[in-house]
Amino acid sequence: MDKNTRLSSFGKWVSPINFKKVFEQVENLKQDYYTKKLTTEAYIKLFLFAQLHKTESL
Repeated sequence: MDKNTRLSSFGKWVSPINFKKVFEQVENLKQDYYTKKLTTEAYIKLFLFAQLHKTESL
C-alpha cells in the first residue's frame, strides 16, 4: 500500500476546482502581488485540507 494515499486522494478531490479562473481573478485583482509563499492557490488547498481534517485553527 502506498504511504501517500491521503495526499493523492486529496489531489483527486481538489482537481475539479478550475484554478485557471481563480488565477485570472487573482491577476485582475492583484491579490498575490506582495505574497511570496502563501499564494491564493496554496491558501485554498490549506483551507480545504483543514476543513477535511476538522482542525481547530488554520
